[in-house]
Amino acid sequence: MSTVAVARRAGPGELPRSWVGAFAAALSLSSAIAHFSVAGPHYREWWAHGVFFLVCGVAQATFATLILWRPRGWLALTGVAGNLAIVCMYVYSRTNGSPIGPHEGVPEEAGAFDLMTAAGELVLVVLLIVMVSERAGRWAMRLVLLVGAGLWVARATGVVL
Repeated sequence: MSTVAVARRAGPGELPRSWVGAFAAALSLSSAIAHFSVAGPHYREWWAHGVFFLVCGVAQATFATLILWRPRGWLALTGVAGNLAIVCMYVYSRTNGSPIGPHEGVPEEAGAFDLMTAAGELVLVVLLIVMVSERAGRWAMRLVLLVGAGLWVARATGVVL
């Protein structure tokens, strides 16, 4: 008699466990590692910048664990919002500089490492939208469009150079 693995059906509010969830967790963990790796140098420049990168890393590592262990729609939507916020701060810091601190208003140069991290976070946003229900996905897409429109308006008004 052969043993057949049966996938557990997702309960109410749960997301199905699949390779998409594993890939999303891997991308989130990758971003966490990237943020941990630059927390020290940023901390030496100014303590609040170092803490920011440390908090981003902890949040993304925790998210990676949770999306694998207990995938939920609300968690995926939280991941969409959080990663979009991080990408927006990245865009702002590369165009206008940090909004606070000793290097306030001095744009940072975009490097290959941080561009790849931001790209991974954007792919993560797409995967998380794919993971949620159709209704939640529509809300997530509205959030993405709102962020995109906000960046466009910020650019058009000169807030983002």
